[in-house]
Amino acid sequence: MKNNKGFSLVELIIVIAIMAILVGVMAPQLIKYIEKTNVSADTQVCDTVKSAITTAMMDPAVISASNANLPTAATMTSISSFSTGAFYDAFYEIVGKSNYSQVVQMLKSSNGNVKVSDIQYMIVSSNAVHVQIPNSDNTGKKSSTASNNIYVD
Repeated sequence: MKNNKGFSLVELIIVIAIMAILVGVMAPQLIKYIEKTNVSADTQVCDTVKSAITTAMMDPAVISASNANLPTAATMTSISSFSTGAFYDAFYEIVGKSNYSQVVQMLKSSNGNVKVSDIQYMIVSSNAVHVQIPNSDNTGKKSSTASNNIYVD
């Protein structure tokens, strides 16, 4: 009598079929959670930009600098419009990046749809700033329609 210690082909096929079914059920849920995580990361980038603008505008060293170049946008304006000066230096120091393209690289949910001029801000009052990322995905469904913007007030 033979002493077979391995698995039969039928047993292996059954195990592979069960694993394929499990992956088929789990993959869409996992992708949905990854997309929501990316949207949360982009919201955090918006919040970081908002905090950096607010903090830099209130910094006494920036206010007293002769080359402050404080932003005064009452309409939506790209943060790529920040020019040189004390505000520019303070903003990028607070964000922890050295230029605008590095800030754009922090975005996760945009799938390459965010252009260099897309992270926008609007100064509502002396200490209130509105920041948005258009062409991103606030739904976690990889849609890039105009209504899918990430906002931070």
